[in-house]
Amino acid sequence: MKPVVIYISGSKEHSGKTTTSIGLLSLLNKLYSSEELGYIKPVGQQVVRLDDGTTIDKDAQLIDKFSKIPSLDLKIISPVQFPSNYTRNYLDSDNQEELTRALSEKIDHAMSFLKNKKYIIVEGTGHPGVGSIVGLSNAVVSNMMGADIIYISGGGIGRAIDRMEIDLSYFRHKGSRLRGIIFNKLIEDKIPTMKKYITEELINRRFRSQPDLPIGILGYLPKIKTILHPSMNVLRKKFKNHKTIGNTSDFLWKKPVNNIKILSLVSEVMDLDELIDPGDIVLIAIMSRNRRSRILKYAAKMKGRLGGLVLTSARMYTLSKEIEEMILDVGIPTFVVEEDTAGAEEILLDGYANTKLQIFDETKVTEIREMFEKHIDFEKFIDIFKPE
Repeated sequence: MKPVVIYISGSKEHSGKTTTSIGLLSLLNKLYSSEELGYIKPVGQQVVRLDDGTTIDKDAQLIDKFSKIPSLDLKIISPVQFPSNYTRNYLDSDNQEELTRALSEKIDHAMSFLKNKKYIIVEGTGHPGVGSIVGLSNAVVSNMMGADIIYISGGGIGRAIDRMEIDLSYFRHKGSRLRGIIFNKLIEDKIPTMKKYITEELINRRFRSQPDLPIGILGYLPKIKTILHPSMNVLRKKFKNHKTIGNTSDFLWKKPVNNIKILSLVSEVMDLDELIDPGDIVLIAIMSRNRRSRILKYAAKMKGRLGGLVLTSARMYTLSKEIEEMILDVGIPTFVVEEDTAGAEEILLDGYANTKLQIFDETKVTEIREMFEKHIDFEKFIDIFKPE
């Protein structure tokens, strides 16, 4: 029996491909043993180095930890990785076809180790056209594997349809087998409207490529803050130069934070009960001594914990040892950055907009599994992706 190969593609980077891979593997694991399930990230861009020197894609490392598949071989499931300057070297080459062939053979070789699986989840990279510069776009790779595609769309009725017009037309042009769509990161109150206007009838009328391959809508996933929000450990790495105060291996550094609060009022008139909630990040200039002291004293007494403290403008001012010790006593994850408050906020907001799962995000993964159980039509999924 041939395995069912399901290729997860998306409208853009950070659309939810890794989340979907984890969620679907978790659902499949309720029907099939983990030994019957496989995973592969054929083309990777974000590379991590393991203790033995092996390099793999970062997403493959996450699946290895969170999928509960005991037989994953990290040297196999991430066959093609694009290090820095690879595409330039490719374009400079006089033998590009041979390079593409060699990369394709790596993917075929990796897939050969998964031939006895019942289901293989294939995680794509970026939007459908990513990788086309070396002849390995998501559409091309899915065709190589004989895979059926699940496409991850964002929300917004007009925006979703406009994006699908580009992406799904590309799949159709390449002869790819689009079989399912999942809408992700939706505002919960707007899900009924999405269901009303973006229907399977509309999707199939506009985007179905082959008469015998209907496209099914598999679910409408709500936006869940704790999944989308980063931790202080993630945010600090967005800054080229920063100083941490506290132990970054502590669980508080790994918890998703809530909102960014910039406190610019005069210390005496700040109503911190109204301004700060548990889990928030407070962003404040390092030289704001009175405000900083009030915040630390308040954080030591507040119900629930402050998510973190970011002290800005360290290029011009330094933090005293006394204040560092006070921060350590209160136990707030804190880092100090050179940027001014406006510049630091911009970097933090980018961290919120482009949050990816991390190897320590066990709590988030539990929420992902629960979200897929609640919001994915698994019966329809099995009906569409039946083993032959």
